[in-house]
Amino acid sequence: MRLWEQPPELFLSAPGLLPLAVLARSEERTELLQQVAREIQRLRDRRTQSNLTASAAILAGLLLETELIQQIFRREIMQESVVFREIWEEALQEGRQAGLQEGRREEGVAMVLRLLHRRIGEIPPEISSQIAALPLAQIEALGEALLDFTSLADLQTWWQELPSK
Repeated sequence: MRLWEQPPELFLSAPGLLPLAVLARSEERTELLQQVAREIQRLRDRRTQSNLTASAAILAGLLLETELIQQIFRREIMQESVVFREIWEEALQEGRQAGLQEGRREEGVAMVLRLLHRRIGEIPPEISSQIAALPLAQIEALGEALLDFTSLADLQTWWQELPSK
């Protein structure tokens, strides 16, 4: 069945199909989305409302702008949805992981620069900037290699031998 070829009335007649209605044939998608929202509002069960709202919003996102969807569907009802909460938690977890990874990288850069300064003296600003741009794995490699450095020339040699900067 090609949803986009079907009349929306097919989907508006059954609560479980309401989210699919937003993909049905329609000349006026905004009006159809508003109609879906009204039908969902008529449902008595709050959990069903929130799950259907979140599902309809996700599907509507394939065709409509986010701002319009947010105007029509109340955000707080979507946030009660199991689907919405799962997506939200996944995004938070990914954000935390990215933040932790970046924090480790920044700490590694700071530590390597301090150790280099102590081991071989003043580091030129352009080299410090290049080190600050390295990914974590290369910062860690530099942290190990610098234990054998005795001069700035050792750092420059290590830098030239670095496979990809």
